[in-house]
Amino acid sequence: MANRTLSRRDFLKGSAAGAAALAAAGILGTAASAEETEEITWDREYDVIVAGAGGTGVCAAAAAKEAGAEKVIVFEKSGIMGGTTNFSGGVMQAAGTKYQKQFSDFQDDTPEKHAAEWIAEGEGYLDEALVTDLANGAPECIDWLADTCGIEWVGVYGHCHVPYVDQSLEADRIHYYKDGGASGSGGIYVQAVWKHAEELGAEVEYNTEVTDLIVIDGKVAGVEITVDGETYKVKANKGVVLATAGIDHNIEMAKALNPQQYWDETEYPASCLCTPTDTGDGIRMGMKIGAAFVGGGCIDFCGKTGAATDNRTPVFPEFIVNKMGQRFVCEDATYAYHYRAIFQQEKTTQAKTWMIFGNGGGSVDQKIANTTEGTTYAWKDEETLNAAIESGELQTADTIEELAEKIGVDPKGLARTLAAWNEDVAAGNPDPFGRRDGLAEIAAPFYAYQNMPFNLGALGGLKITQKCEVVDYAGNVIPGLYAAGLNAGGWVGPYYPGSGTAIIGTCYFGRVAGKAAAENA
Repeated sequence: MANRTLSRRDFLKGSAAGAAALAAAGILGTAASAEETEEITWDREYDVIVAGAGGTGVCAAAAAKEAGAEKVIVFEKSGIMGGTTNFSGGVMQAAGTKYQKQFSDFQDDTPEKHAAEWIAEGEGYLDEALVTDLANGAPECIDWLADTCGIEWVGVYGHCHVPYVDQSLEADRIHYYKDGGASGSGGIYVQAVWKHAEELGAEVEYNTEVTDLIVIDGKVAGVEITVDGETYKVKANKGVVLATAGIDHNIEMAKALNPQQYWDETEYPASCLCTPTDTGDGIRMGMKIGAAFVGGGCIDFCGKTGAATDNRTPVFPEFIVNKMGQRFVCEDATYAYHYRAIFQQEKTTQAKTWMIFGNGGGSVDQKIANTTEGTTYAWKDEETLNAAIESGELQTADTIEELAEKIGVDPKGLARTLAAWNEDVAAGNPDPFGRRDGLAEIAAPFYAYQNMPFNLGALGGLKITQKCEVVDYAGNVIPGLYAAGLNAGGWVGPYYPGSGTAIIGTCYFGRVAGKAAAENA
């Protein structure tokens, strides 16, 4: 029974069935979290308890203190603050801000357009109210971070397009701060917010894992924590905020809840760039007491080329093919959109997919990869190309048919795809997949790179209300329990819609959850 493969239906039948199915799979362990007893000996007591000290958790702690909670504690599983937010660039999407007007050409953008774009990219899977609230609240978060936390915004750029989204909804909305924007600079945001929270009196304890929720008479009354192998019970007078991120490094939960994350973890085990402590703890604890899970997908991108990570650097001339040698996706669409298609294609065909490019069409001269200042990407010149060939990372050939044989792709199919590409480019025809950038001839010598996802986290989490209250499958609020950031689901769709979405989500939903918990009667 412990090896049972779960279906999505197991989680849709109801909270009890969903929890039982997870327990049977060995995900939940023994069902001991719903502790119905008249007397509990509490080791400590706070007003608001926050599980996780990443971007979401520090914002929740700050908001709880701002809302008047007297005693606020953040329990952090690891020895440092920041979680996976530390690995990010700290960039945030928002529309209609004074910084967008200052640093971009978009003078009349609005949160309404921003919400409409996010909702379109959600493909019908989003909680539209949550997304609308996020779009409307994002500008105030940008101002709060500047005016209250000391963040200095210095620029705005945009994400790459999605072919089916109305172009009028696109805008440069990705805000970046001084010394931010590159991987590893998200800690600047975390530390700025925590300084404010700490000044208000919030506390943090490291190497302290929240291992269970304690429920009394249907209400989350506190948590169990584990420190140095010892377990303690900590009371939450007002509420518990789950901010422990997603199921990034939990293969069992990924298999049950998120097929694309499971694909990443099993077929590309070195691909996940999230902190090792992201093991779905908050989602596990919530589902254990009947909380609903919503969403799926993940944040995948091409770490070798940085293709379509933002609109500042056009995607170079290349196309992506399946084992039949056929294109199947718009390659310059925003990174997680086209990587979802790669996932779907590889699962459908049970074969790897390949990026095909050439040197004769000027790919190297156009700097094959994004060359953002301070960052080095692969294959940006002849030297790096040759090194990649020697290592086996790239395959090369003088004819497209020879290249196809080397990579196990149908030679005739690949030759037809190349011919169609070059004919359309020469004639100035619209790209059949809606591609905009890198429409140039691809000529010998030819190169092939086996696509490999670099994973920045799983999407999907506990279902929440607009106040970040956690709900069960019947839609009933679980009193005293809140979830935010990527511990919560419903506000990001089946693929990640572009850089800056997750981090503004940590700020906005973290603040909503902290405030709601503090004001809980």
